[in-house]
Amino acid sequence: MIASIAICASVSAQTELTYKNGVLQNGTKLNAEQVRAVMSGNNEALELYNSGRSLFVVGQVISYPCAAMLGWDLGTRLGGGNGSGTLLAVGAVGTAVGLIIGASGEKKIKNSVSLYNLKTRSNLVSYQVNFGFTQTGVGLSVRF
Repeated sequence: MIASIAICASVSAQTELTYKNGVLQNGTKLNAEQVRAVMSGNNEALELYNSGRSLFVVGQVISYPCAAMLGWDLGTRLGGGNGSGTLLAVGAVGTAVGLIIGASGEKKIKNSVSLYNLKTRSNLVSYQVNFGFTQTGVGLSVRF
């Protein structure tokens, strides 16, 4: 009678990242420098992250002040005052442009996380350990 016990496992030196209102690793939100350190071994994902991060920040720098201008003008008009058509137009266009640029940057960041995870999954090390009785006695084998 031949009996054996098999133990199978996959091990990765890197943990996968997720994106939900920021880049997370094991449920912990990472700041930009931490993300760069984690992605440092994957140049393509790192470049995509840096590009996306830059676009995201530029989008915020444009959209927040423009949204404030838009809100100021609308508040003035709702309060019975005379608003400025120029302020209204610049605020509306600037907010829209900033949001579009920010969304583009966020998409690049998400793509960089996906690219990083794809490479991480391809670097898995699989092994199988078999232990049990054979026709000639007790046997142990390890397969990679």
